[in-house]
Amino acid sequence: MKKQISLLLAALLLLTLLVGCGGSGSAKPAATGYAYDTDASTAPEAPMEQDSKFNITAVVADDALRDAKMIYRANIDLQTTDYETSEAAISNLVRSFGGYFESRSLSNRSSGYQYSDCTVRVPAESFESFCNQVGEMCHVVYMSSSAENITEAYYDTDSRLKTAQIKLERLQNLLANADNMADIITIESAISETEYEIESLSGTLRRYDALVGYATIYMTLSETYKLSENSAAPLTFGQRVSRALSDGLRDAGVFFEELIIGLAGMWVFVLVAAVLVVLLIRAVRKRGLLKKKKDEPSSPENPNHDQPQK
Repeated sequence: MKKQISLLLAALLLLTLLVGCGGSGSAKPAATGYAYDTDASTAPEAPMEQDSKFNITAVVADDALRDAKMIYRANIDLQTTDYETSEAAISNLVRSFGGYFESRSLSNRSSGYQYSDCTVRVPAESFESFCNQVGEMCHVVYMSSSAENITEAYYDTDSRLKTAQIKLERLQNLLANADNMADIITIESAISETEYEIESLSGTLRRYDALVGYATIYMTLSETYKLSENSAAPLTFGQRVSRALSDGLRDAGVFFEELIIGLAGMWVFVLVAAVLVVLLIRAVRKRGLLKKKKDEPSSPENPNHDQPQK
């Protein structure tokens, strides 16, 4: 009995030693990219640092999330006092990241300043770096980003495509062995429907691959005399009303300025229209005078005209 108890105690002691060695010998994962400590009780509290740069593609340790199909998009409104220099710098940056302009438009405002909007596509792995560098080149007025996880939709579409391909193969085998005209017509109809389904699913996957492989950035670049100031704190109600009034006055001034400039550019048409209006008024007045004279009773030339003859 004592021997059994001794063996049991020795086994428990050995188990305790093994557990202790395993806990002390477990190494922490190496810090690559962003490191996250899962033990919140032992982690020292660090002050939160407000970073204005993009940080949307954070490194995660979960393999399932790492292989997720993500679509990254951003909207960036930029200002510059030197449009040509900023536009050239952005174009060079897009090329350096292996991206391209999906669409691009340029307009010249009546004030003489230039404005452009474009859609840029860059490799998804360069999305964050590209947005940060664009923000360093020009004055950022507005910046937002989004990340859409389409993993479930992507693999569901891929599974349906594989199923349709297997179905098509079986239908083709049935068609090869069919000897009845009615069966042949039915099988050929099913093959056409399956081929259409395969083409549609393949197109969806190609579109997904394009959106996942290349992030989409919608950008505007405005040339201005003075860069706007970004307010860090939200505006109060009074400040918002005051800004709305000042914006309304400014917009009204811009409207009348544009109106005067437009009229100045159309002075020939305005002059011709004024002459036509004057001639029309004179013609109407002249016609009115003639009608008035015509309607007046004429004075009798022979007062004895209506008297009976004796």
